[in-house]
Amino acid sequence: MKTTTRSTRTPASALADLNLKDDTLLTTAQAAAAVGLTPKTLRQLRCNRAGPRCLKLGTSKQARTLYRCSDLERWVRETAHVVGGG
Repeated sequence: MKTTTRSTRTPASALADLNLKDDTLLTTAQAAAAVGLTPKTLRQLRCNRAGPRCLKLGTSKQARTLYRCSDLERWVRETAHVVGGG
C-alpha cells in the first residue's frame, strides 16, 4: 500500500524558499509551481482576472506571460485565508 504525505508548505513559504528578488520574472509554469497551482489553473485565473498581476512581453498570441515574484507574494497575501479551526 502506497502512502502519500501532504506537504505542509504554504504558497508563501514556497515563494520565500525560492529566495528570489522581488523583480525576478517567472514563467507561468514556474509561477504556478511557486504558489501551488497547476499552470492550467493559473491561466484560468488570469483569463478570469482573478489571478496575480502578470506582464505580457511581445505582441499578438505569441506574447509571453511572465509574473514578478513581488506580484505573486502580494496575491498570495491578499487571497489566502484560514480554513477550519483548532
